[in-house]
Amino acid sequence: MASEKTKRKKFDYARLKSIATSSDREERKAIFIEYFEDFHEFPSYLFDNEREIDLTLFETMQDLLKDPTTGKDMRKGVEELLNRLPSRPDARM
Repeated sequence: MASEKTKRKKFDYARLKSIATSSDREERKAIFIEYFEDFHEFPSYLFDNEREIDLTLFETMQDLLKDPTTGKDMRKGVEELLNRLPSRPDARM
């Protein structure tokens, strides 16, 4: 039987969605980091990215890229996400 320490923490979708879509950039960045550390991907499915990448998602990815403490694996994950989603017409960064 697995001990309490080896059990994965319970995934809270409502919490994730609430924070990931909030207007607070720092809170969004923190939940994206937490999600990436747990699942090795970003929760892009929370956003409508059909025609272009959602502005909130795009801003959060840019914040992660600009942060010097963002690790190599996470930077690679950001780049992969940005490369597979439609670009923003107004994103000339």
